[in-house]
Amino acid sequence: MSRRIPSLKALSCFEQTARFGSASRAAEELYLTQSAVSRQIQGLEDWLGCKLFARQKQRLVLTSEGESYLQAIRPALDQLETATLTFLSGGAEGGVLTIAAPPTFGSRCLIPLLPDFRSTHPDIVINFISRIGIPDFDREQIDIAVLFGDGNWPGLDAHLLHGEEMVPICSPKLIENLDYSPKPNNLRDYSLLHIATRPRGWSDWLTASGLTDIDGENGPKFEHFTMAMQAAIAGLGVALLPTFAIEDELANGRIVAPFGPPRASPFHYYATTPTGRARNPKIRAFMTWLDQRKNQEA
Repeated sequence: MSRRIPSLKALSCFEQTARFGSASRAAEELYLTQSAVSRQIQGLEDWLGCKLFARQKQRLVLTSEGESYLQAIRPALDQLETATLTFLSGGAEGGVLTIAAPPTFGSRCLIPLLPDFRSTHPDIVINFISRIGIPDFDREQIDIAVLFGDGNWPGLDAHLLHGEEMVPICSPKLIENLDYSPKPNNLRDYSLLHIATRPRGWSDWLTASGLTDIDGENGPKFEHFTMAMQAAIAGLGVALLPTFAIEDELANGRIVAPFGPPRASPFHYYATTPTGRARNPKIRAFMTWLDQRKNQEA
C-alpha cells in the first residue's frame, strides 16, 4: 500500500521557501528555477487542499496552516537527512572536525570547554586552527568558524557562543605617580591603543561612557589582542580589551583597569558553518552541544 505523502522535492521547496520568504532564493539554494519551485509549492497546496503561503509586500509568509505543517514535517526531514549523511559517512557521526577561531578567544574561551565535548563525543577528533574573519570553508576544509559580529552572515548558520565586554587597561607604572584615582575622563591624557579587528572599539566605549569629546579614532594600532596588551604592559598607553582576554594578567598585577567598568559590546562570538553543511552529523553534534551549554548557563 503506497504511503500518502507528497514528494520530497515538494517538501524541500516548501521548507526552503519558508526559510527565505522567497521562491527565487529557495531556487538558488536548491539549484532549481524559480518557476520549478513555484510549481512544486502549488502542487503541494493542491495536494493538501490549503494555502501554505500568503504574499506580504515582497515576501512570502506562512499561513497558519503552512506554519503548522512546517513544524510537523521539519523533524522528519531532519531525521531523513541525518540518517542519509550518517550512512554516507560510514554509519557514525565520528571523524575529524576542523574548527577555526580567533587565537585569543580560541585559547581562552573555547579550547578549555573542548574536554567536555570530547567526553560525550569521543569518536570526533578536533583540529583547531587560528583564523580571524570568514575563511574559505571549502579550500581550507574548515567545518566551523568562530566569527565576531551580529550573527548575520549570508549563507552561514550561526550559533551564539559568547558575548564580549571591553575594559580599558594599562601598566600599573603608567598611573603609579598620580595623586588621584583615575576616572574615564582622564583617558584624554593618554595614548589610546587600538586593535585592528575592533576599529570602533574605543569610539563605542567612550560614547557609552558619555565621553564624546575624546578622540577615539587616533592612536597606535595593533593586529591582535595580545600585541595590544603587550604594548599596554610596556607603558605605551591604554588598551581596550575584552575581559576574557585579560583575567590572568589582572590577577598577577601586570595590568590594571582603573578607568571605568567593562561595557558590553553590541556584537558577539558565533560558531558558524555553511548552511548546506549544518546537518552534517559531526557539525550538528558540535552545534547541539553548544546550544545545550548555553541553555545550562542561562
